[in-house]
Amino acid sequence: MSRRTLRFLKVYFRVLAISCSAQKRASQGLLSAYLALVLGDMLLQMWKYFDSGWHMNDFQLRRQQYLAFVKILDAMNVAYLLAHMVMVVQALLWRNQERILLSQLPPIDVGISLTNMRIHLAVDCTITGSALLLGVVNSIPANQMIANMRYLYSTQAVRARCLQVALLVLRVDSQLVTLQTQMSNGRHCNLELRATYAHIVRLARKISDLYGLSVLLMNMLCIGDFIMVCYAYIVLWEITDSNLSWVLLWQGLYVLLPTMMKIWILCAACHNCAKHSEQLQTLISGACQEIRSKHGIDMGVNRDQSNEFALQIMQNPVQFNVCGIYHLNLKTLAGVGPD
Repeated sequence: MSRRTLRFLKVYFRVLAISCSAQKRASQGLLSAYLALVLGDMLLQMWKYFDSGWHMNDFQLRRQQYLAFVKILDAMNVAYLLAHMVMVVQALLWRNQERILLSQLPPIDVGISLTNMRIHLAVDCTITGSALLLGVVNSIPANQMIANMRYLYSTQAVRARCLQVALLVLRVDSQLVTLQTQMSNGRHCNLELRATYAHIVRLARKISDLYGLSVLLMNMLCIGDFIMVCYAYIVLWEITDSNLSWVLLWQGLYVLLPTMMKIWILCAACHNCAKHSEQLQTLISGACQEIRSKHGIDMGVNRDQSNEFALQIMQNPVQFNVCGIYHLNLKTLAGVGPD
């Protein structure tokens, strides 16, 4: 991934108010002020909604038969706003921890497959562009430009968290691949390699601690989106006599499908990282057997270090969990196999 793309993503995450880390103190102060303004606007939106019954959606469906659907839309919009508020507060409170984490993660190595990440970027750009276009077009006759932009801002920020975490997982995976390459090139197990692996495990746990709650909230919102889309198809389409195909198409394509794709890409990145950890253990066992067959004897020091390294990987695998509830991998996503 080019440096230009990484710089764009860094600015993208900061604009969406889900990142507040910067190396320079002045830049971090400006980011903190910007996030504080965003948080203040969100609190104002929540106060208006609960105090005066302000409607947060941009659909003009105020007739009696659509009232339940409108309430569901409002509830989901408020849920996205609350999730975004949590992310903004986390970014403000943990900005120093995030800066330290980013400084300890190297850039993504060329040996890492970036196919899923490029798909993720393409989906993000497509959805953002189409959402802005459709939001502006629908705002002109309804005079709801600000309300629509606020809704799109919060929903896109929540979904961008997947891309942010996936990039961090890829950077951890890059370190594992580098460790595998060193072992494949004949480097013997030593304390330096074991310390490097222990550092990788600590980074993975730090990512889980910092971003696990936001990923959990996003997964819960995905379930809510699924319920909303099912309600739209089953109830509104079957019972009412109005043509709401544009509403259904919007909710299906913009709300549900991209979110599910983002969650799948994040789980795939975490699964590949955990798989590389298992492959490293297999590589160590193979290297130990190769030394034994090559020299005809067990080389005591290398054998002990290899066994201890393999035991270390077995007891402390590289995994990413969500608030300690479940692990992020394809097995969990499919609902089969252990965590």
